[in-house]
Amino acid sequence: MLVFYSPALVVALVSLAVSGAVEGARERILCAAFAAHLLKRVLEVLFVHRYSGSMPLGTALLISSGYLFLLAMIYVQRLTRGLPEPAVDLLYPGVLVFAVGNTGNFYHHLLLSRLRAGGGDKEYKIPRGGLFELVASPHYLFEIVTFFGFAMISQTVFALVVAVDSAVFLAGRSSATRKWYVSKFEEFPARVKALVPYVW
Repeated sequence: MLVFYSPALVVALVSLAVSGAVEGARERILCAAFAAHLLKRVLEVLFVHRYSGSMPLGTALLISSGYLFLLAMIYVQRLTRGLPEPAVDLLYPGVLVFAVGNTGNFYHHLLLSRLRAGGGDKEYKIPRGGLFELVASPHYLFEIVTFFGFAMISQTVFALVVAVDSAVFLAGRSSATRKWYVSKFEEFPARVKALVPYVW
């Protein structure tokens, strides 16, 4: 995953560093949010994630393509230069939503990594703590929140489509994750939903 995240991080950082590459608060904040998210991803791969097995190449490519869409958001944002600002400005609420999503995602990744604190432990366990008490995949829930934060910062149709697409993809993964837990653990709590606490 490091190979997939790093180029996108470099592009986001270069976009911020090169004079004139990004203009205006919305473009700069969107680009900075991408850089922060991708830097978090790279650091998680290096220091947090403990994998129980390999990921199929198709899945890895599908996930990484989402990050190409993030970079495309920067380009689409650039195309909006000179257009009137939206009537309702969601830039700063979007920054808050992004921060909540990124922080929640990181926290739940830490909880997952602690399941294999010994390093060599490959045994599967039911995650505990945080929103794992209510949903099987809170890290996916917060990833979705992060993508909607990007969409609010950007306020383009393209960014909204990327957020909805990510939500649909991660909802499917969450559902599959819950089904897997139910099949592997008789004691898996029935109250734990797939993605949205108390709902689904």
